[in-house]
Amino acid sequence: MLRKFPALVFLLVGVVPARAGDESAATESLRLVRLAMEAKLRAGDALLQAGDLPGALRSYEEAVVLFREARGGRAEAQRPVVQDDVTDGDAVARALAWLAAHQDLDESGRWDCDGFAKHDPAGRKTDGAGGPHFDVGVTALATLAFLGAGFTDRGEEKQNPYAQNVRMGLRFLMTAQDDEGCFGERASQHFIYNHALATVALCDAYALTQNPRYKKPAQDGINFLLMARNPYLGWRYGPRSGENDTSVTSLCIVATKAGESASLESDPDAYGGAMAWIDKMTDRDSGQVGYVMQGGASARLEGMQDRFPPEKTAAMTAAGILTRLLCGEKAAGSESIRKGIALCGARPPNWNPQDGSIDLYYWYLGAMALSRSGDPAWLGWRDALVAALEKGQRSDGSLDPIDAWGSQGGRVYATAIAALCLQTARRGPRAG
Repeated sequence: MLRKFPALVFLLVGVVPARAGDESAATESLRLVRLAMEAKLRAGDALLQAGDLPGALRSYEEAVVLFREARGGRAEAQRPVVQDDVTDGDAVARALAWLAAHQDLDESGRWDCDGFAKHDPAGRKTDGAGGPHFDVGVTALATLAFLGAGFTDRGEEKQNPYAQNVRMGLRFLMTAQDDEGCFGERASQHFIYNHALATVALCDAYALTQNPRYKKPAQDGINFLLMARNPYLGWRYGPRSGENDTSVTSLCIVATKAGESASLESDPDAYGGAMAWIDKMTDRDSGQVGYVMQGGASARLEGMQDRFPPEKTAAMTAAGILTRLLCGEKAAGSESIRKGIALCGARPPNWNPQDGSIDLYYWYLGAMALSRSGDPAWLGWRDALVAALEKGQRSDGSLDPIDAWGSQGGRVYATAIAALCLQTARRGPRAG
């Protein structure tokens, strides 16, 4: 029955009406919708093949949501399978257009973290440079933003205007991988963030396209993560350093799970170790998850604690929830998850440049965690997220990097991670 479902979706596409006097625009819009639907269906097939039935159903349902939104129907009889969806397509489209215009397509294919403004017209250079050692990480985030919107590396420009952006972004990531499977240079102590994000991008690209070109780099990326993990616990900055932190551990679990969803080889012990670390960091009374200390505060850059007070964020608590869910803990019946969700609910996203509460990394982790939890608190948090990001988006589609980590990732980071947050918000509630 599930295998027949995608065919039914494509049969329905043919009945989408074009508006009189706007046939060419409607045709182009429909073509993009179809590409996005195809990507969702391919992802569903890959998840189904991997034995992830709930994940496959979600992907198929998301394809139906795209179809119904294309029809423009909002009557009760036409409501999407995923309820209470948020229409943020314009904000995502603007972000993707800005990202596409600021990629080094004529050179490496990277997004230049500190030099992206070279693509702006003379006299209209955009500010917001990040650190040059994060090129791999922001390129991965930008590539994921396109993949998340349904754009892969396939198709000519008329059918897929962002195929080259995705293709070149993935190529840059693959050329940045060393013989041990690590993506990017190990020049910074935070290189593991670059690597984990690049691994997610390659795994997602392989899951969506089944292109064998991406399989080995993705598998090698997973293998490096598994090698770098501290035995019986999680990750931090260096391979098997003996130190762990919640931020790196959660992102490495996201990458490991992406590999599993792409039917790549993994190690189930990684989930047990990550859970052991999160348990160790969780304060049982409050549900707050610490960075390197049980129930402690989220990390901040040196000297930035006053500008971005740790109590304004719940980033590590969101990371803990996400890790628990990805490692198989069910939201229903989990006191730690329930308390963590309450903490996140008390700190919803808000675009206020004056009070130090803008934390796109928290919003990214929170969106992934709460959307998976199935908890009703996600709906209000999601609405606050969309409102905050739409308020912060500039007319050119980018976001000012004025959050807690903006000085590191810069404008490319802020814009790409905002697009990913909006895409997660659009998908609606998900079963935990």
